[in-house]
Amino acid sequence: MTNSTFNMTIFRFALIKGLRNPFTLVLNCILPIVVIFIRPVWTGENLLSGHGLLVMVIWGGSYLMAQGILADRESGALTRILAAPISMRNYLVQNLLAFMVPLTLQLALITVIGAILYEWSLTLALGLFLACMAFTASSVTMAFAWNSLFKRKESSFITFSAVVTFGIMLSGAFIPLDILPDALQNIGAVFPAYWAMQSLDSLIELGTMTGDYFIGIAAMALFSIAFLLLGGKRRMT
Repeated sequence: MTNSTFNMTIFRFALIKGLRNPFTLVLNCILPIVVIFIRPVWTGENLLSGHGLLVMVIWGGSYLMAQGILADRESGALTRILAAPISMRNYLVQNLLAFMVPLTLQLALITVIGAILYEWSLTLALGLFLACMAFTASSVTMAFAWNSLFKRKESSFITFSAVVTFGIMLSGAFIPLDILPDALQNIGAVFPAYWAMQSLDSLIELGTMTGDYFIGIAAMALFSIAFLLLGGKRRMT
């Protein structure tokens, strides 16, 4: 079996493994589509914003997809895979790509549906897609780095759930930041979700991609690089 064939096999199985859990399938392939049809959150008739709700769904979906690597470590499958002619780098690249694919397809579909339902301009639709893609990349790499710190899925899930709960509250995804006390409004900057909301709030408010929008994109890109470096330096086997 050639390296390219083996790589595609890893990608295919990582994708199947990530989506075979019913909860993961719902969170990645059904709930994002449901979100775009909840009109009040996209038309300003609800305190919870549509893009904030989308950020929450992406964050949860990214983590569940990225648990595949931890499952391989826990079961010993990773050791057997690396005994074949494939490098750790290729294994990680194929897995991370498999984690990104379902979320990327959902975002593309959501962008098209949103543009039709809510008459988004091309700039608004493209800006939302790019910001959500940047957040998806930072979320997937964050989940990868986080899972690299643990040897068991249960421990990873419990602690990550606590982090996400605080992150959602402090990033502005669940409630606007100006509702929070002044002392708490900038703490969320340690989470990629905060910068996703900064980009998306600026985009929705002004209808165009401004400096604040691109600062958020740049911050999420830096988070992605940092998480990749952190996760990549951890011993996987």
